[in-house]
Amino acid sequence: MEEKGVIGIPKALMYYRYFPLWRTFFEELGWSVMVSDGLGKTGKIIYFEDSCLPMKLLVTHAASLKDKVDHLFVPRLVSFHRTYIMCPKFRGAPDVVRLATEGKISIIDETIDLQSRENSILQSFLRIGEKLGASKKEAREAFKKGEQTYSKFKKEWIDRINRLPLKDLFQLEISTPKEGKRSALRVAFVGHPYNLFDSDINKDVLTLTKNLGIEIFTSDLLSEKEIDRQISDLSKEIYWSSGREIVGTLFYFLKGGVDGVVFLTSFKCGIDALLQEFIKRSLKVQRETAIPFLVLSFDEHTGREGLITRLEAFKDVMEQRKAI
Repeated sequence: MEEKGVIGIPKALMYYRYFPLWRTFFEELGWSVMVSDGLGKTGKIIYFEDSCLPMKLLVTHAASLKDKVDHLFVPRLVSFHRTYIMCPKFRGAPDVVRLATEGKISIIDETIDLQSRENSILQSFLRIGEKLGASKKEAREAFKKGEQTYSKFKKEWIDRINRLPLKDLFQLEISTPKEGKRSALRVAFVGHPYNLFDSDINKDVLTLTKNLGIEIFTSDLLSEKEIDRQISDLSKEIYWSSGREIVGTLFYFLKGGVDGVVFLTSFKCGIDALLQEFIKRSLKVQRETAIPFLVLSFDEHTGREGLITRLEAFKDVMEQRKAI
């Protein structure tokens, strides 16, 4: 198929979950996909608005792509669930990028909102395909291939996390390494996908953790049904889909199966600020866990040195607990 042009995908936000689906969809329709690079050691963040670091990085990555591609893909993410919603800033993300790039680049900003009963993710991508000149049949087949790629990728995710460098996690050309020797310590990392897997946010904390001989687990092991079960006894509903996933995953792992739990959060994230307080109060009431629990908060000024010290101390606590 003749290449029709280039779609730019900023390496930010939900790229860190859905990129395999997105890339496959566009490539099946004949478009080349270009992903922005990381900031690197001398990279500068564009301070377009007073927001959390993940949103600043979205603007920075979008700006780096605008002169290299035909379209930017920045979907307006409202909800991936019939009842619960995404962080409100996600729905405004395309508008922020459009302002920051001064309207000089075409932005594919299709809305994904499953709260509307007549809507679905497939229908959203059919509309994207239509905008790119594809027929419904072509778009439907491309989306099916994207779902297949995404499903395979998810099944291999824990092995990829533990066997590949962080920079290679979403390189689809790199196959998943075969399972190696199991580590003595197992730690669950919980948080928004971009906080977990964007090294420009977390200072490559997963690599630092693996270098300490620790095996990593994430919420990808849990079904939505299991997450709902974990939070079913809460007195108040959590309406953010990401918040439900975080709280349910924390409760699940703090009851066992791992030696420690780490919650990664971005400074200035309003949802995470509320969740932290909610989680602390819930744990005090439940008193069901003695598993070590560490909260790491990141912003653009966070340094690796202090992070290493905290991880080493956390490892010591886990080893002491296992020795009892």
